[in-house]
Amino acid sequence: MTKIDIVSGFLGAGKTTLIKKLLEEKFSTEKVVIIENEFGEIGIDGSLLKKSGIEVKELNSGCICCTLVGDFEKTIREVIYKFKPERIIIEPSGVGKLSEVLKACEALGLKGTLQINMLITVVDVFKYEIYLANFGEFFQNQIKYARTIILSRTQKAPQEKLEKVVNSIRKLNDKANIVTTPLESLKAEQIIAVAEQDATVSLEEQIKKMILKEKIHSDCCKCDYEHQHHHSADEVFEVWGMETSKIFTEARLKSIVAMLENDDDFGFILRGKGFLQVDSRSWVQFDYVPGETKIMRVSPDYTGRVCIIGKNLNKNKLERLFHATA
Repeated sequence: MTKIDIVSGFLGAGKTTLIKKLLEEKFSTEKVVIIENEFGEIGIDGSLLKKSGIEVKELNSGCICCTLVGDFEKTIREVIYKFKPERIIIEPSGVGKLSEVLKACEALGLKGTLQINMLITVVDVFKYEIYLANFGEFFQNQIKYARTIILSRTQKAPQEKLEKVVNSIRKLNDKANIVTTPLESLKAEQIIAVAEQDATVSLEEQIKKMILKEKIHSDCCKCDYEHQHHHSADEVFEVWGMETSKIFTEARLKSIVAMLENDDDFGFILRGKGFLQVDSRSWVQFDYVPGETKIMRVSPDYTGRVCIIGKNLNKNKLERLFHATA
C-alpha cells in the first residue's frame, strides 16, 4: 500500500518549505516520490525539491483538479509501477481546490494500492483575511477539506491576531488539527504524528463522505459562496513566466520587487518567484508575496526563470520590467 500525502495551501503559504523539512528530517530513509503541480509553464519549486535527491514529477500549465486530470492519472500510474514508492507526496497548485485533488485521486481506480494519509493545508496567518475576502472559493476549500492545518509565520504574529485566525478557521473546519507553533520550533516527527491521526480511514470512505456532504449542501443551501460561484483556477487566476539568461544585480531585483508591490498597473500580484543570476558566479532565489520578499543565495541553475501569478496581469508591462536594463 502506497501512502499519499497531500500538502495544500494558497500561493506562498510555505508548502515547499514544509515538504523540504519532512524530507530532510524524517523521510530520507523512505522511498518517496513527489508530484509537484505548478500553475504555470515555468517550474520553480520542483527544482528546489530535486536537490534533496528525491524523485520529483512536475505537472505544469494548469491544475490537477481541472486541466491536468489526465496527466495526473498517467503520472500516478507511472510512479507506482516504475518506482514502487512507500509514499507519494502531492503538492497541488497554490490555487487548486483540495476537494478536487481528492476526487482526482479517487478517479484513479487504484483501490487497495493507494491510501490517503496526510491531508495538510498550510495557511499564512498574515494573509488569511485578505485571501478569505478575495479568493474565498479556493481558499476556503483548502481549509474545509484538510485534516491538519499548519499556520505559517506565527512567530511574527501578535497573540490577538493568531487567536482571531484560529477562531475563523474553526468556523470553516471544526475537526481539523490546527498547528500554531512556529514550524522552525517543531520536529518533523511531531508534525507527522499530528497529521497522520485517523490515517486508517480509507480513500473510498473519505471520497464518499466528501461527495455526500457536497450533494446535501448544494441541495439544501443556496447561500454558500462555493456552490453559487464554482470556478476553476484557470478562470480566476493568470500566470506569466519567462526564462532568461540575463544577469540581474541584487539592487535591480529589489527595485523590481518594490515596483510589483507598489504599482497597481502590473495587476493584482499574489505570488512572484524565480531563480536569477546576479553576477558571473552567483545566483539567487526570490520569493514574493504581498508585504514580504525573500532573496537568498542558491546554487546555479540551467537558466534564469521567473513566474508571476495573480489577477488581471499586465503581461506586456511585466515583460518590459524584467527585460529592462535598468
